[in-house]
Amino acid sequence: MKRGDIISEHDLLASLNQTWLQSIDAIVLLGGGVPLSPTEPPVYVQRRCDVVAEVVASLGHAPAVVCLSAGTAHVPQYITEHNGLPLWESTASAAYLMRHERFPVPPSQVFAETTSYDTISNAFFTRTSFSDIT
Repeated sequence: MKRGDIISEHDLLASLNQTWLQSIDAIVLLGGGVPLSPTEPPVYVQRRCDVVAEVVASLGHAPAVVCLSAGTAHVPQYITEHNGLPLWESTASAAYLMRHERFPVPPSQVFAETTSYDTISNAFFTRTSFSDIT
């Protein structure tokens, strides 16, 4: 493989060091747009979720999956019909992972960050909400 080559997610995973993979405690899954429904993030985010679900299934241990993002200030939020409240990007991704057709991720492993509205805040609130800070 040379610089600039395009490889599949499967080939990328196969090329990673197995010792390193076994040391993973958590996977951070970026948001990326207004959800299509309460259980469907945008299609390109679904592809990220598919890769994460496959990675979790292949590891042999159960890392946490932290789904990120409340949304963005740049476009209108998805407003739920039943209560008129916003649907967070992260909760749509979390629901998609838990209901994944091939590799469902157990709910005890899935976490949703619902505070951030930009990438810098994604990092800050993931750190302050989901990790030990010493």
